[in-house]
Amino acid sequence: MMEPGLSPAFAYPKPAAHRERLVPILTNNLLLPDGVLPIPSSAGPHHQHPRSKPEPQYFMGRPVHPAYHYKRTRRYAGDDSIPYPLPCDQQEVNRQNLVHHIFHEVFGTHHAAEFPQPDDIPANVLDIGCGSGLWIASMADEFAARGRPDVRFTGLDIVRNHPDMPGVNFRFVKHNILNLPLPFAAGEFDYIMVREMTLCYPQDRNPEALLEEYLRILKVGGTLEVQCSDHTIRCLAPPSIPPSSRSGAYPLTASTRFNATPVNPYIQEYNRYISYFLGTLQLDTAPCTNVQSALLMEAKSMGNVRHRRYALPLDNPTWEGRPSASQPVTGMLENRSLTSLISTTEPRKSTESSKSAPQSTTAPDAEARSVGSESSTSIKGAGIIVSDDAQALRVLARQTFTSMIRNLEPVLRQANRIPQEDWDWWFRDLMLNFHQNKGLTSGECLEIGAWWGVKKG
Repeated sequence: MMEPGLSPAFAYPKPAAHRERLVPILTNNLLLPDGVLPIPSSAGPHHQHPRSKPEPQYFMGRPVHPAYHYKRTRRYAGDDSIPYPLPCDQQEVNRQNLVHHIFHEVFGTHHAAEFPQPDDIPANVLDIGCGSGLWIASMADEFAARGRPDVRFTGLDIVRNHPDMPGVNFRFVKHNILNLPLPFAAGEFDYIMVREMTLCYPQDRNPEALLEEYLRILKVGGTLEVQCSDHTIRCLAPPSIPPSSRSGAYPLTASTRFNATPVNPYIQEYNRYISYFLGTLQLDTAPCTNVQSALLMEAKSMGNVRHRRYALPLDNPTWEGRPSASQPVTGMLENRSLTSLISTTEPRKSTESSKSAPQSTTAPDAEARSVGSESSTSIKGAGIIVSDDAQALRVLARQTFTSMIRNLEPVLRQANRIPQEDWDWWFRDLMLNFHQNKGLTSGECLEIGAWWGVKKG
């Protein structure tokens, strides 16, 4: 039986015990705007003994926590000052953990910055927006395997969403990244990692001040690394450089070309929805374009700025070849090396926030973000054949992408004024198109990148 408030596209059966754990919510609470469910202070004196412990409140079978608020079936961070639109529940944590593995497979390492010798490994590490803590646990394992089990890790986030990590020298600091300065001493850390934080800091809040704050708490000679992915989808044209033999991701270089407009109509609509929504919050739709320029602007404080950028197709493009029994897997770029494969990258034009009405029928940044298009007849793309492991990684990337769309449903529907029934039909057809009807074979890709540099004295 479907839970009340669940759209048909996301319905799933629940056992009877699940319903028995639910505490009824008063109808007057349902009149608050945006479907926010406040936390009841108690069940009332007639339900319990005056000296008894208050009965815990539940939402969707889980205890209600004062650090969060609840919309429909999802849990969100309780601080309304942050623009972060994604939930903070187990479903979203699972998606982020899969994204962590995708980054690792594409880069071939948990960090793009180079620590070639055990003595080069940083002693004090900060993870901005630590989330589930998976990156910290992975780095602790890697450093310990290289003879450095003494590395100290600090995770900063607005809510605690990680499990206990026995054996890891770890502390958690709760802090809103919009509130500067950060609660750390100058020069406290040897290495700062900032991953997928572009939905947390709007462009009108002076992002240069946040970067300067990172450099303040970084010691001289320490490393700052930023990893992120774009929020809109482009179509990779047949490339002249083969993909990584390990991940099947294509390194982005000055010769990389993208089609002017995505072919898939669901990608076009998604790009329109997400661009308009992020524009209302002053959040960047294509942050991979701007990270390096921001770091290079700190030339007085940062040196040796390097980067690696990749396009990971969400399916096998039609211009790629197909393996046969007599044809070996090709692809000559092995991305396990910590050395940057890219010396220069042709930047794409900055995306201007959409100012058009939500009913617009064309993607507002399709032309502005295009680097160009190239005829498939001029590229030897048919000779590119990726391995089964690389194809499996593309399936995982496609699943995490559709999971993100599902997790963004409430904010995308509200910003673009999409009725629930229309969204349900659209998302159902999108899932069929992406996962069953091979609708992402025109080069649609997830673009990710890593940038790092060393603080000067």
